[in-house]
Amino acid sequence: MKYIAGLVCVLLSICGVASAQMSVTTIGATDAVACYENARDDFSRDTSVCDKALKDNAISRSDRKKTLVNRGIIFNRAGEVGAAIDDFNEALDLDGALGEAYLNRGNSYYLMQRYNEALADYQKALDYDLTKPWAAWYNIGLAYDAQKMSAKAKEAYRTALDLNPDFSQARQKLEERD
Repeated sequence: MKYIAGLVCVLLSICGVASAQMSVTTIGATDAVACYENARDDFSRDTSVCDKALKDNAISRSDRKKTLVNRGIIFNRAGEVGAAIDDFNEALDLDGALGEAYLNRGNSYYLMQRYNEALADYQKALDYDLTKPWAAWYNIGLAYDAQKMSAKAKEAYRTALDLNPDFSQARQKLEERD
């Protein structure tokens, strides 16, 4: 299955700050697809379909890791950051090269104001097949901004914009500096 990354404004809905970029995945099973849809919905905090998909003994290893990432995104949005980290860790136990799990676990650390750990995960996400690498670079910029490292933040936003010239959030961050 292909990864389909969606840009989800989680941090905006949780704490009113600049929104980190999420990356969600879709898979074939009905409950897993509903989980994916909930992860894409900026307002959904319902993990019940994800829970149901994960309890299905017939779920493939691939579908399981993707559903864990999607449920983790929903947990982050609901402010259940510890549960989100647990899901991302379990997904990484299944596939240590899952860029989306690193990206989203980085968002968990960002929400916890553990910026160095967030930065490490965002960088690690870039080492793997990340669907939208500009999202990781944007999040790197947010983490540097939170640490008052403006030059590094600007460089990260510029990299995000170089990778995706239509990425308006990175453009806006750069314009705020001029």
